[in-house]
Amino acid sequence: MELESQVPEQPVHHYAEPPISRRKRTYAWIKSRFAARNERNGYSSRVAKGSLVFFASLAMLAAVLGMPTGFGIGIDILVFLSVNFIAMSVAVELVSFLFALMYVPLPRKLMAAFIYAAVETYLILYFAEFGIIMAILFSVIFTLIGLGMGYLLALFMHLKIRPINKAAIGLLFAAAFVITYTAADWTGPAATPQRELAEASGIVLPDAVNPAEKGAYAVQAFTYGSGYDKHRKMFGENIDIQSVQVDASSYITKWSKLKTWFWGFDERELPLNGRVWMPKGDGPFPLTLIVHGNHLMEDFSDGGYGYLGELLASKGIIAVSVDENFLNYSVWSGIPNNDMKVRAWVLLKHLQQIKSFHAAQGNPLSGQVDFGQVALIGHSRGGQAVAMAADADRWFSKDQTLDSLSDIAIQSVVAIAPTDKQVDDKSARLSGVNYLTLQGARDADVNNFYGDRQYGRTTFSNDSNRFKAALYIADANHSQFNSAWGRMDERPPGGLFLNRKELLQADEQRLISKVYVSAFLQATLLGESSYKPLFADYRYGLAWLPETSYSNRYEASDFEAVTRYDDGQGKTLLKSGGMAAVSGMTNWNITAAEDRDGNNKGTKGMELEWDAAGAQYELELPVHTRLQDDDTTRTKLVFSMANLERDIMAEKIADASEAVDGDQSHVSELPPLPAVEIEVTTSEGERAEVELAELMPVTPPAYTSFMTYSWLEDRMKNKKYKESTEPVFQTFTLPLEQFGTDNTTIAVNEIKTITFRFLDGPGKIMLDDIGFAP
Repeated sequence: MELESQVPEQPVHHYAEPPISRRKRTYAWIKSRFAARNERNGYSSRVAKGSLVFFASLAMLAAVLGMPTGFGIGIDILVFLSVNFIAMSVAVELVSFLFALMYVPLPRKLMAAFIYAAVETYLILYFAEFGIIMAILFSVIFTLIGLGMGYLLALFMHLKIRPINKAAIGLLFAAAFVITYTAADWTGPAATPQRELAEASGIVLPDAVNPAEKGAYAVQAFTYGSGYDKHRKMFGENIDIQSVQVDASSYITKWSKLKTWFWGFDERELPLNGRVWMPKGDGPFPLTLIVHGNHLMEDFSDGGYGYLGELLASKGIIAVSVDENFLNYSVWSGIPNNDMKVRAWVLLKHLQQIKSFHAAQGNPLSGQVDFGQVALIGHSRGGQAVAMAADADRWFSKDQTLDSLSDIAIQSVVAIAPTDKQVDDKSARLSGVNYLTLQGARDADVNNFYGDRQYGRTTFSNDSNRFKAALYIADANHSQFNSAWGRMDERPPGGLFLNRKELLQADEQRLISKVYVSAFLQATLLGESSYKPLFADYRYGLAWLPETSYSNRYEASDFEAVTRYDDGQGKTLLKSGGMAAVSGMTNWNITAAEDRDGNNKGTKGMELEWDAAGAQYELELPVHTRLQDDDTTRTKLVFSMANLERDIMAEKIADASEAVDGDQSHVSELPPLPAVEIEVTTSEGERAEVELAELMPVTPPAYTSFMTYSWLEDRMKNKKYKESTEPVFQTFTLPLEQFGTDNTTIAVNEIKTITFRFLDGPGKIMLDDIGFAP
């Protein structure tokens, strides 16, 4: 028997694996969770995430357009979109990892991209002054649209149909979206009250040519500047005349280092840069300075008034567009303190500099300037600055560096959509200076007619041969008066939501400023008196002006007031000694004139309200006015009237909201325009009357919807746009010959009473500045 060899069985040793440290377990878990951030990110989720990246880039693009760096829009877009893409990529990785750590059972990267896009859009809209609620609402809606479009795109790409059919379906979806967007009521601007109106007929000025047409002078253009401008060669190496730099450190105490880095100078070395348009020929010529307002600093503003500069120079007036861009707001460097005062101060420094050029030899301005005929034109904050410069002693009487200005006579001031903020608790008061202000009803930046306040603070002596005028333009906005500011009154992204559908075209709006500014300066600097009727009655310019609605206010130094209500002793006793009485009125009081926001304009008027036809307001003239000896110079009855129908509309809305049945069908129905009959009675008891509409139509209030979406009107920018209209005064001039017969004419010294009778109702108006003029 063969013995089997047996190998002794080896003992089996069971070795316990060494325990894994908590640190390694934690690391392994974190590593697995980091990998898990990609879970649930299928094809549809990846496409939707890409859509959110695209929408986040669109939001950033809108923001970039509103915060230029000065390096050029192309570089701004490239840099900010690149940085935004990197930031979003990093944020998506981090937030999706956080979701993985929390075991969130959703597409984690998609959720992270959604949160980033929503938060980014919210911050952009919040800093655009949308307010917290509206910024949240818009950001969520915007991001949900991006998410939904991504999923639709993924679904569309998965369809197993021919590419040409996919393209056709895509076009159908796009067309359906556009049709739905444009047709839906919620996407439109707020509806404004409408009424059928008879067109105002123009009146021909027989001896006047269109003031907007090029004049007889050839024009030469050149610049003066410091010679050290980093961004514009015309004020740097290519200047024609070198100017000095001025020290504003006694006024500016806060100047950003970023502003110094951008410009290459600080508040102690401000440049005096100007673009000049000058008539070719033998001077001296009148001088006009034009200054811009507060716009984004990096988007230079001074070139936007070339259309005025060239026109004025062709008429025989030297025009200079003043560079004050360094005083403007920047997203990156802010705005210097005391900028309003410094804007006016820099203008005065420009006058000094031009005076030096005039006195020196070897430059184009040598001996060419008539400093007895100087005008200042300003837009926005510049419109306030020119009034301050014309009233310089109110702020700069102790500034000895301005002493050399004593022989410079500022004759005229033009304020285009000006601001009117108190500076050092003071406001400009013009005396013996011609004043013109223009304002658009669709101005979404300076949305109140602040120029009307300065109009009220402008006075003359009776023999000064001066006048003041105001023009309110229904379809004009703020920015289009400057050709460099574009069509939006707010920087993006907020400006993208402004309603621009009913605006005048840019060239039409600038045509209005050309007509009025040219006519005004020709009348006040060059003695072209044939243009003066244009300022008393806008209808004289209708043949030159674009089609829209206008209101104008006017007063000349030879106007003799019967009553002004600012300093009256009561509603029945006038300061001049006359008496007032009413019949049929539900309310009559001397109250403050108010702007769009309900703030005091700084003047008062007689507020009259009535419900039914036949109500009247009667003024009995004081005896010393009636008994003037042989006063044959004043042949026109003049008064200003503002339509306060918005108060009636507000009362109707309030009553409807309290009505038990909730019926608001009548709320949008406008009251009739005031139909006014003016009656005069002589000391002999003779009566004569005329209907106002036969001589000059009552201009309807201009109603404006500022926002693209109606439901934003009451919510944007702290309810800035909640009021759709602003009461403005219209001056009416009635020749006394209209009250006479074929054989007789009533003279001023024969008039005992003036009665304003209202032939329909309800209505509410304000009267002011009642008197007589030549």
